[in-house]
Amino acid sequence: MNKMPKNVYLESNGCAVIRHDTQRYAKYFRLNGWDEVDNVGDADLVLYTTCGVIDLTEEFALEAIDRIKGELRDGSKLIVGGCLPKINPERLIGVFDGVSFGPTEEVRLDDLIGANVSINDVFWDGEIVREHSMGDPELAYSPEELEELEVVDYLSGVFKDRGFLEIYNYLTKGRFFWQEDGLFEVKVGDGCMYNCAYCGTKNAKGNLVSRDPGKIIEEFKFGVERGFPKILLTGDEVGEYGRDRGSSLVELLRALIPESRDSRIALRYVSPSSLVRQYNDLAPLFDSGNVYYFCSSIQSGSPDVLKLMRRPKDIGSFLDLVAKIDVNFPGVYKHTQVIVGFPQETEEDFKMTMEAMERSGFDYFSVIRYSRRPNTLADGMDGHLDPEVIEERFQRAKSLASEIRSRKLRKRIFDKFVLTFKD
Repeated sequence: MNKMPKNVYLESNGCAVIRHDTQRYAKYFRLNGWDEVDNVGDADLVLYTTCGVIDLTEEFALEAIDRIKGELRDGSKLIVGGCLPKINPERLIGVFDGVSFGPTEEVRLDDLIGANVSINDVFWDGEIVREHSMGDPELAYSPEELEELEVVDYLSGVFKDRGFLEIYNYLTKGRFFWQEDGLFEVKVGDGCMYNCAYCGTKNAKGNLVSRDPGKIIEEFKFGVERGFPKILLTGDEVGEYGRDRGSSLVELLRALIPESRDSRIALRYVSPSSLVRQYNDLAPLFDSGNVYYFCSSIQSGSPDVLKLMRRPKDIGSFLDLVAKIDVNFPGVYKHTQVIVGFPQETEEDFKMTMEAMERSGFDYFSVIRYSRRPNTLADGMDGHLDPEVIEERFQRAKSLASEIRSRKLRKRIFDKFVLTFKD
């Protein structure tokens, strides 16, 4: 007789990929006969999935673990998953010396709970019984953004077209867009084939491991049949999907699109190199509307900094390509990320990043302060900048990102208004 406890509580401060995995864990527990509860104190088992990509998320995770320990009832157990156990195990051990596992070790859950259904056989079906994400900053709208939202709501009502609101959301919510209703997620792989100098996630997830295309197609068809209008292909490096299997993202998309019906496809985390290399094959998919969104990180506009980051330093061809996509395929949403304050970044290097932001054609920018991560090449570099310098550059880059976003929003809304009015 199975005498295992049956109440589980899940919580996460992880990124979109870890959030996806945590929802999959919730389904996994349900399939194995567990009930998910809303409070730590009601649980026999607590699973907390972590992020450690920057120092702020690491600190939040450690504080949350300490809090959860204090809320555990007698005899209950805490397990820590996600990236932090592999990014900074020394810090984790300082607050928690129990069972933990990294992203590539999730199969350990099978033995830990005596599973009848293996985690390897579970995919997230889009059902959210509970939202587990805690630790993301709250999405706060500025007064200007609230005024814009009033206009967008008015246009959506007058023309009975939610496309105006979609434009606003994709140019305002940024990384929060995964909270959108009607978005189904299919994970296509884990890990990354690159070795960026600042990236602690590589230590947690390792090299690219692309999932079997047959399973991806099966899950994609499930989302289509359930009526999801948008399907996000997610992973740590979607653009290089299949490189480890002798295949490619384009081959996968060509297999998915005939099954898509009216569902549109979003691509999360597409490297600049993969976008440039596959552009000629991706262009018809942008043009048709089958692929309506991608995220691809600039990180820096300086070739010298990019070289230090161990990223391709030919940023110019990438920026020109994104600007071309912006002109030729105006319906495609384009998000990016920049890191400010990387070791040895000069004022001139930073100005090149600002210039890259201006010329690129991206709609939305996530601006990140450089954060030291243990066991990364960047952590051991000379020339780390003073926090005051990093903060000053961060504020300037954020201000520019806001200006670009406002210009892009107005143009997109106006262009849609003209097209809608003509129709």
